[in-house]
Formats: sequence, C-alpha cells, structure tokens
Amino acid sequence: MGPDRYTHALPVPHAHHFLGRLDRVTREQTEFALGLYRDHEGVRYVLDQVNLPPSAERVAIAIDDAREGPFVIVTRDGRFVTCLGRGMHQDHHVVPRPQVDALLAKVADRRARREMAQRELRPDEDEDDVFQRIATRGSRLAREDFVTVSAFEPMLGVEAWELMVQVAIEVGKMRLALVPKASRMTVVKPSELRALQGLDRFEWSVAHLMLLSCVGERRNLDALLEANGTRPATPSAYCTMQGGLTFFMRGAWAAARLGRAAIPRYKRALAETRHWPEIPDAALGLGAIALRHAGSAAEVRRILSSYDEPPPTSQFDVDLYRGWTAHAVLRMLDAAAEREKAALDLGRKLCVAFGEPLAEGHALRFAQPEDVPEALARTAVLSLDADTWDAQLRDWSFVVLPLAARASAEDFYFPREVVRAWYGEWKPEEAVERITRLTRNDPKAEPVRAAPKPGRNDPCTCGSGKKWKKCHGRGATS
Repeated sequence: MGPDRYTHALPVPHAHHFLGRLDRVTREQTEFALGLYRDHEGVRYVLDQVNLPPSAERVAIAIDDAREGPFVIVTRDGRFVTCLGRGMHQDHHVVPRPQVDALLAKVADRRARREMAQRELRPDEDEDDVFQRIATRGSRLAREDFVTVSAFEPMLGVEAWELMVQVAIEVGKMRLALVPKASRMTVVKPSELRALQGLDRFEWSVAHLMLLSCVGERRNLDALLEANGTRPATPSAYCTMQGGLTFFMRGAWAAARLGRAAIPRYKRALAETRHWPEIPDAALGLGAIALRHAGSAAEVRRILSSYDEPPPTSQFDVDLYRGWTAHAVLRMLDAAAEREKAALDLGRKLCVAFGEPLAEGHALRFAQPEDVPEALARTAVLSLDADTWDAQLRDWSFVVLPLAARASAEDFYFPREVVRAWYGEWKPEEAVERITRLTRNDPKAEPVRAAPKPGRNDPCTCGSGKKWKKCHGRGATS
C-alpha cells in the first residue's frame, strides 16, 4: 500500500503502525478500514458530528460490533493510530458502525452534489449565478438545478430560511395589490404580465427555499428552529400560505426534517392560531414528523387526539376546523401505507396526462398508468400545484402526506429532460389562478363536517380501493 493523497497530513509513524495492524481483521474489514484511511474528509466529518467528550483524545471507529470490534483507532483530529482486532481491549469513545455508515453516506451525497454543481456551472457562471436559478425558473426548476444549488447550502445555513421568510412577506404584499385586478384580467397588459410573472417567480422561490433551508445538517436545522424563535407561525407556514398542494407538502417535508425538536412549535401553532390557513400547516407538520420519526409518533398522536372531532355543523368555526384537521391527520397515520399507494396511483395518472401531447413512441408518453416508473409518479404528485383551499381537493393533502414526509428534497423536482418535454411556456393564468385561491375558496362559506361513517360495502376512506368491511371496517359492527 503506497502513500495516498492525505499522507502528508498524517504523522508517518502513526500511519505505518496503523497499516501494519490491518492483519488483525478480515479482508472485507480491511477494505473498509483502508477506505477510511484514504478518506480524510469523511473521517473528519464523522468526528465533527459525533459530539466527542472533551476528554476523548482518541476515538474507536467500529468496523463491526460496537462492543467487540474490530476498531479503527484515530485521534480526535483524525490521525490514524492503530487497528484493533475483534475482542481486543480498548476504552475509547466508540462510534458505532451504523452511525459511521450513515455519516459517510452524507459525505458521499455532498460530494455528488458538488460534482454535479461543477458539471452544471457554465464557463461564465459563478455561485451567485447558479443561485439565481431559484429566483428565475419558477415551477420549471429542474432537479439538476436544485441539486446544483443545494451543493452550496453549507455556505448558506439559516440564511436560506430567512430569505424565504422575506420573500414570502413580499409575495403577500404583491398578491394583495393584484387581487382586485385578477378577476378582471381577460386580456393581460404588458405591465400586468410583468407583475404576474414577478409574483409567480417569487411564489416558487418560496417553495424552492423551503426545501433548500431544510436539506442541510442537524446543526443547521437547529439553527433554523432557533431563528424561528418565538414567532407565532411555524417555520413552514411561510411556504404553506401559498395554498397549493406542493407548497403544503414541502412545508410538511420541512417539518419532518426538523424532527422532534420542532414538535413544540407545531403543537403551539395548532392550539393557538386564529388564522385558519395555519391550522393545516401545523397539523400536517405534526403528522409528517410522526411519519418520518417513529419515536415521535406516540407524542404526536396524543397531541392530535386531544382535540374533539366536530359534529356536523352549518357554520364555520376555527376551533371546529382545528379538530377536523387533527382527526384527518390521525386517520392518515392509521392508513399511511394505503394513502401512499393512492398518492402514487394519482401520480401515475398525472404522468399519463402530461405525456399525452407528445408524439407516439416518445419515452415520456405512457399508454397506461402501469407503465409509469415510480420515481416519476412520486415527483408528479409532490410537485402538483393543486388548489388545497378547494373543498374537493383539500383531502388530497392527507393522501399525499406519507409520500412527502419520507421523500428526499430532489423528489419534488423532475429531471431536466422531463421538464422540457412536459412543461410548456409559462402562462399568466398560472399566477392569476393562485392569486384568487383564498378569496375564491373561503371555508367560511361552507360547513365543517365530521367525516361520515362509510357503509360496509362503500370504498374504504383510507384510499386503498378495498371495501370498508374488508379494510379498516373489518371487525366493526354495523
């Protein structure tokens, strides 16, 4: 084994001693140990993330069992010391193998993002130019664009979230100014076209920044929660206020990434807000945390179960809506697998519809939903800008949530070749439709009703496609 590119950073006696002790482990374990030895960046990242006690001068990185070993012994600043075989005594701080693998996977992901960023950068572009894609490409931002921008996320930290908040506030002002004109825009004037396009790009910037702000490390997520501080709104409310399915799902995904530490924020918002659009944001966020973090599920269920499910009523009431939404999320948690399948089925149907205008034989024109790859179906439903203030579409939030909670940030974006094939030119009607959502679909105009109990032969409410009596109604008395 000759010197590698990091040998200059390692004391030679330590390196030679370590390499000379690799005969204590199996061939497969030797490959893993040498992989660590060659990956100075990866080892440093692992050591930075494990919160070593101040007294730990050396660290035992488990190759296999965390008790028995074998172990790679390194100093706390990443210098390789020795390799201990299985059963050999050591009393250093241990990093278990599963944790090592998870952290190294994050390093590999960061490298892949940096490599894509290098490929994506044009000769005349720098980091600022790449970041501008978020502000200019709207709903046409491709997966490659997002991954490229996310490569610079470690440099942004909490600034991405703070920028999202500022942009969301500006969006609210712009929308308010355009609401009186929107219903009369049968022919859009050039000045109105510029205003609508600007609004559309700002709205989608909020969506992109929501994901970007929560794609980073735990320490950045903790910094985001600290920046959110005592604000009455949740960290995701600035995104979900746009009122589209994809905006709500991005907000829920962000809540899931923030994890258990965010539960108090979402619990407080659900209990205290009097602004009705913030209720589904808080309830969906709690549901997403429970889905992504099994250890938090019981706590989330207790919070949601503390609300009474409302009886049928002819008058809208914020507190009744709070209870209705909480129990809708509880039903989703009870039927998460079935809801996820229903969401993917919807995504496949959407992909068939998106591909219909393409020529026969095109790779993205599908004859039937069964032909659609799952990855495309997932993105189709996660990126759908459906009007969730519409009563007929509102329930889809509780169907798509399990898919969103466990997704990756990239799942919300189609690859560039798909965007080019399925998305046409931007139309001002896209912005006009979103402007009028809240005014067109005020829930106060309709009653909030508890979900009726289905008949034994009716379709199950979980979306599985089975009859109630053969699914969640099994064993129930009629």
